[in-house]
Amino acid sequence: MISFSNKSKEEIFAEFACDQDGLTQPEILERRRRYGSNHLQEAPPPSPLWLFIEQFKSFIIYILLFAVVFALAIGEYVDSLIIIVIVLLNALIGFFQEYGAARSLAALKEMTEVMATARRDGVWQSVKSGSLVPGDIISVVAGDKIPADARIIVANRLLVEEAALTGESLPVDKESATLKGSLQIADQKNMLFSSTSVVSGRGQAVVVTTGMKTEIGAIAELVESATEELTPLQRRLDSFGRRLGLVIIVICVLVMMLSCGKEYLLLQTISRDSLITFAFIAISLAVAAVPTALPAVVTIALSIGVKRLLRRKALVRRLASVETLGSCDVICTDKTGTLTCNQMTVRMAWTLKRELSLAAAPANDNLCHVEKLLFLAGTACNDAVIKRGESGLETRGNPTEIALLVSAEKVGCHHYGQRLDEIPFDGLRKRMSVQIEEKDGARIYVKGAPDAILEISTRVWLNGEVVSLNDKLRDLIISQNDFYAGQAMRVLAFACSDLDGEKTGSPVIESDLIFIGLQAMVDPPRPDVRQAITKTYAAGIRVIMITGDYRETAKAIGREIGIEGEVLTGPELADLNDDELRERLKNGTNIFARVIPEHKQRIVTMLQALGHTVAMTGDGVNDAPALKKANIGIAVGSGTEVAKEAADFVLLDDSFSHIVNAIEEGRGIYDNIQKSIMLLLSGNLGEVLIIFLAVLSGWNLPLTAVMLLWINMVTDGAPALAFSVDGYGRNIMRRPPKPRDEAILTGRKLALITVLGVAGTLIALAIFRLTGGSSELESEITKARTMVFNFVVFYEMILVFIIRREYDVPLFSNAWVWSAVILSIALQGILMYTPMAVYFKLMPLDFIDIVKLLSGGLIFYLIAWLYQSCKVS
Repeated sequence: MISFSNKSKEEIFAEFACDQDGLTQPEILERRRRYGSNHLQEAPPPSPLWLFIEQFKSFIIYILLFAVVFALAIGEYVDSLIIIVIVLLNALIGFFQEYGAARSLAALKEMTEVMATARRDGVWQSVKSGSLVPGDIISVVAGDKIPADARIIVANRLLVEEAALTGESLPVDKESATLKGSLQIADQKNMLFSSTSVVSGRGQAVVVTTGMKTEIGAIAELVESATEELTPLQRRLDSFGRRLGLVIIVICVLVMMLSCGKEYLLLQTISRDSLITFAFIAISLAVAAVPTALPAVVTIALSIGVKRLLRRKALVRRLASVETLGSCDVICTDKTGTLTCNQMTVRMAWTLKRELSLAAAPANDNLCHVEKLLFLAGTACNDAVIKRGESGLETRGNPTEIALLVSAEKVGCHHYGQRLDEIPFDGLRKRMSVQIEEKDGARIYVKGAPDAILEISTRVWLNGEVVSLNDKLRDLIISQNDFYAGQAMRVLAFACSDLDGEKTGSPVIESDLIFIGLQAMVDPPRPDVRQAITKTYAAGIRVIMITGDYRETAKAIGREIGIEGEVLTGPELADLNDDELRERLKNGTNIFARVIPEHKQRIVTMLQALGHTVAMTGDGVNDAPALKKANIGIAVGSGTEVAKEAADFVLLDDSFSHIVNAIEEGRGIYDNIQKSIMLLLSGNLGEVLIIFLAVLSGWNLPLTAVMLLWINMVTDGAPALAFSVDGYGRNIMRRPPKPRDEAILTGRKLALITVLGVAGTLIALAIFRLTGGSSELESEITKARTMVFNFVVFYEMILVFIIRREYDVPLFSNAWVWSAVILSIALQGILMYTPMAVYFKLMPLDFIDIVKLLSGGLIFYLIAWLYQSCKVS
């Protein structure tokens, strides 16, 4: 199919049955019926009810709901009510955090609803962009947003900013000529594309596609079709919950079978009361095994993490994605506006006298005459405007011309002449000329491509005087230009010529000029980006740069900021099959240039197929599909609403260093969730073993279901929540990311949990046995249960500090942890020595009993300390 860029204006008029007078109202109505409105299709947002139901899709939640049904079946209504409240609170927190997500297409629709100037019935009219149809003639001027895809028929110095669509940092010089060949969007210079904006100049165009048929419409379809990946935490919690559920079911069934079998062997029958008792024991085990506070702890930990990230300039849009940044091992980042400043900046100024670095601009008094001329030429041949406002330097115009004004501002050069005549820049001449009346007379200034300026220059400033521009000097200028171009700088040359009085006000003549010098500019890297990338490498994270810029520009920026590796362009990528692309990614291709949206999404998909957890950063419309496809999408604050709506995170400013901060926070949040899980599981393991071994041994039950629920929710819950705001380990950014298939708890941590759980169990059973647990007297059994109940609470408080030591967290770095421990002990004291003790069937402890508990706790701590010390050594 022939592209619109390959068709002449006459062919476009014929294809759409229109002319320069525009369409008539009957034609517009007929075409609107045929093509539809100029709007993007909007996917229905998820209903609030559906979002709420989604919060219950967790195996941990299924276990808790099973425990509720089981408790109701045997009449434990209080336990059931408490668990139901916990589940509902967890669901509500997640619901309100995620409500309002998935609005990418709505943002795209809002983005395209702008006013347009269209010629209809032979008259220019202001119309809503949604009413445009193919064949409409539109007019655009500086500041306009393009309302539809259109073929240019008139272009007058028309520059269009397409960075949001193509990633190209420089505005594109548009033309009306027919182009040849199959061209990417960035190279279709006779086309206007919806959602881009006019920087300068004016033009007219024929609308060729509207709505979903535009390039932005194709991206909208990509956003809609991109599937979202489960976060690592979601996968790990789901796997953990399934395994835990299986263990709970096996233990409960085993205990029921053993208990029933034992009674049957003794009495040759099983009474109804015995079945209820055995069921009560089973539900006690289920309550003990299920980390009842875990869903609430994880959700609250993530919510607190959201607030911490907000303080570090990262706004979270999806709660479960908080920890994913800490697990990612590849960051695919857009160049323009993310790694670079998205602001053209003159870096070097060169004359035959010397080279000046604008990084340390000299004062005006230290400039020689030719250097002042160089900067004055940049301000004279210029249509941009800069001024200092309350918010700093305010600019308007072409980014290249703005850069020239800023460079002159740096060295204190200001031009006050009056423009008498000009020849505007065009792509054929590749230069712009102006005639300026200055206080010393009239002068012509010319700027443009170095080859275009050299061909009209016959003289040059050298050592303070004008000399003939011979071949040697010409080669020297060309060599310097080539040097700058090799560093991916954009180079402009400048020349001038003084006019005598008779020629003042006459048309500009571009000949016999005096060559002044060069100004080389670049969209520079952000000042802190190299350090940020170095930090990601130390954390074991690979950084891949994806840009719409040219190969050499991308390579030079990559080299400057520390991203090394092979460069692959969009056309080269398109020629590779999936296997070949995977090999290139495996072998260190870290820079992609001249890419289109489909390429970005394909790169992310291939990286995920290689087992990577991928974060994608970006700011433009073209980034939205890949942002949604990535495991974690990060949009920058100055980016388009489309990118923000497709992302999981939005950086409140554009600094790449905030991405690194977010990674650190993500890892810390995940560590804190791990601490909470370890605390809950280690304590629960001890509780299960205490009951299980007591049943196997034929002993009385050491803990009741109500006691277990108190331990799990009150004394465990507060410290587990305090872990949400705990400090991070000292080596958090000097360790590799977690493997994608790694369990939520590693072998080392499971071993620690097991050792601590077994140690706590053995000490608790010893206390139970020694304090009357095997007695037939109810008072002695109550005393023994009280001792075990208090010991379990005490040893779980000790667990808090043992687990923090595992993560190398300073002992006194978190007042909340200490407060939670003190609160738990205080609540236990209130329970023990108030009328509440009657409902838990507890009895007061004397001084000797408390000494026994402290001795048991000391033994438990020594075992844990010795084990951790041995593992470290």
